[in-house]
Amino acid sequence: MEREVPVAGLTADDIATIWRIPKGTIYRYAHKHGWRRYTDSGRTYYHPNDVTTVLDDLAQ
Repeated sequence: MEREVPVAGLTADDIATIWRIPKGTIYRYAHKHGWRRYTDSGRTYYHPNDVTTVLDDLAQ
């Protein structure tokens, strides 16, 4: 079984700031596209590869 290498995640605040989109849109995209996520100390972090793949495709 392969294990994923730990990756520094992006919070909804990070994503909203970088791509200038509302946080509600981020939550919708995360659910719709099945973004990988983890929670640490009550904050949710999204996998950067999932985020950039979807948002870069939508920007084109």
